[in-house]
Amino acid sequence: MSNRMSSPRQIRYGELIRSLISDCLFKEDFYDQSISSTSVTVSYVKMSKDLKMASVYLMPLGGENQQNLLENIKQKKHIFALHITYDQNSQF
Repeated sequence: MSNRMSSPRQIRYGELIRSLISDCLFKEDFYDQSISSTSVTVSYVKMSKDLKMASVYLMPLGGENQQNLLENIKQKKHIFALHITYDQNSQF
């Protein structure tokens, strides 16, 4: 991992993506009870230099059933991509 600081633009878009992912977790129907019934905290989003890739750091509230929840979210990551793509404010 590099020691370079993120640029203000990376931080700004990271916060935008974090907000959109939180919104998606709140509004979308994942058709999965383990995701729908759990409160999830999106703590940080780290953007790549070209703003095309994002690393999202999230955790279920209380840390309970962490591995199962993270695997289910990884399987449904296309829902997040669609939610971010269709949002008007995320035009790069």
